[in-house]
Amino acid sequence: MADLPRDFSHLNTRPAENERLFKSEAIEDVINDVSERIADSDIRRMFRQCLPNTLDTTTYVREDAEGKPDTFIVTGDIPAMWLRDSTNQVWPYLRFARREAKLQSMLAGVVMRQVKSVNIDPYANAFVDPYVDNPPKTPHWPHGNEWHSGVWERKYELDSLAAFLRLSNGYYEATGDVQPFDSDWRRAVESTLRVIENEQATMTYANVDTIHRATMPNGEAFPASQLRGLGHPAKYTGMSRNMFRPSDDEAILPYHIPANAMTYVALGGLAKVLDVSGNSDLNIRVSKLAEKIDEGVKFHGNVYVPGHEKMYAYEVDGRGSQLLMDDPNVPSLLSLPYLGYGDKNSKLYRNTRDYILSDDNPYYARGKWSGLTSPHTGEMSHFWPIATIMQALTSDSDSEIRECLKTLKETHDGTYFVHESINVNDGSDYTRPWFGWANTLFGELILDLAERKPELLSEKF
Repeated sequence: MADLPRDFSHLNTRPAENERLFKSEAIEDVINDVSERIADSDIRRMFRQCLPNTLDTTTYVREDAEGKPDTFIVTGDIPAMWLRDSTNQVWPYLRFARREAKLQSMLAGVVMRQVKSVNIDPYANAFVDPYVDNPPKTPHWPHGNEWHSGVWERKYELDSLAAFLRLSNGYYEATGDVQPFDSDWRRAVESTLRVIENEQATMTYANVDTIHRATMPNGEAFPASQLRGLGHPAKYTGMSRNMFRPSDDEAILPYHIPANAMTYVALGGLAKVLDVSGNSDLNIRVSKLAEKIDEGVKFHGNVYVPGHEKMYAYEVDGRGSQLLMDDPNVPSLLSLPYLGYGDKNSKLYRNTRDYILSDDNPYYARGKWSGLTSPHTGEMSHFWPIATIMQALTSDSDSEIRECLKTLKETHDGTYFVHESINVNDGSDYTRPWFGWANTLFGELILDLAERKPELLSEKF
C-alpha cells in the first residue's frame, strides 16, 4: 500500500522537479509559450505556478488490477478526492491531451477513478485513496451509521454527479478515446441517472439512501429536530433535488438552479459518448430526463426581484419560495455560461450577473477588494478568488477583467498561489494555502485570455 499523500501546503513556489508528482512535457511547453506573452511579472509567476499545481502536487497515477490507468486527485490540503474538484482540477489539461500520450492516459485514469467512486456510492461526494493503507477519516464520519468503504464524505450534491458526466464528455470530446467507457462506466452512468431520477420526487424519506450525512460540520450529531441531511420539503418541478451545495453546505431550498442547469448540459453532452461506447439504448432516457430538468429550471428558476429585472434564483422549492444569492463555488449562477448553459449576453443572465455583483446579493463583500463570499467559511468579510476568476472568465469587458486580475495579483500574499477565501481588507488573512482547484482555475483563466484577449496579457496590473 502507498503512503499518505505528501504535504505541499508550505510551498510558495513549484516543488523541485524531482518532487513533482506528475510531469507533462506538453503542459510545460504551454507554460513556457504563454509565459512569454505575459508582461506582468506577478501574473506570469502565478500562471507558471498555478496551472501545473494539480499535476505537481495532487495527482497520483497508478494502474488498477487489470492494468488500466487509475488516477487519484487530492484537493490539496485535504487528503481526499471530490468528484467536483477533480473534474475542475484537470479540466484545463484536456485541450492538450492529444499532444502527449502520458497526459491522455493520466486523464483517462481520472475518469476511471471517478467511475469506481460513483460505483462505490453515488450519493457520496468525496472519496479516500484506495491505495493508502488506513486512510484518514473525515471529521464528518457518521456515528453508528453504515458507511461504504472508500467514502470520505457523504453529503449528496447533484453537481458531483454532473461533474462525473462532464468529465466523461470532456475527455471524449478532447481525445476521441473510448477506453474509459466500459461496462463499469455504464453501471456508473445508470447509477447516476437513477439517483437524479429518484431525487426528482418531492420527498424520499423512506429511501435510506437519502440519509446523506449524520453529523454537523463540527462533527457533532444533527439534533433530532433537524432533517439530518435529508433535504427540505419540495413540490415536483422536473428538476432534481439537491441536499448540499457545491460549497458542501446544507441547502436551504431543495432545487439548486446552477446544479440543475449543469446537469442539463452534462446530460445533453452524453449522447455522443453513449453512441460511440455502444450504450445508445440509454439515449431516450437521458434525453427525457434532460428535457424535464431544463423545463423546471426555466419555469421555476426564472424569478422577478424588486429593484431588478427577471433573473435566476439560486434555490427554489417549487412552491413559490426562492433564495436570492450566489455562492462562489462552481456551479454557480455566475458560472452558467462557462458551463455551457445559456448565452452570457442574454438579458436573463446579464440581469442575474448585475444582481450577483451588487450589494443586494447578501453574499457580496466589499472592502479594499470586493467579491463573492460564502457562508461556508462563516466569515462574510472574505471574498473567494474562484468567483473572481469566474467573473473574468464570463466577462467581455477589458476593464472588468483588469480589475479581477488586479485583485488576484494583490492578494496572493507572497505565495503566488490562489486561496479559498481572502479577507477583503487584509490579503494575509486567508483560508487554505494549498487548494488545487483554485490554482488550476487561475491557470485556465490565463489560457483563456491568451486566446480571447491576448492584448490584456501585454499589460501590467
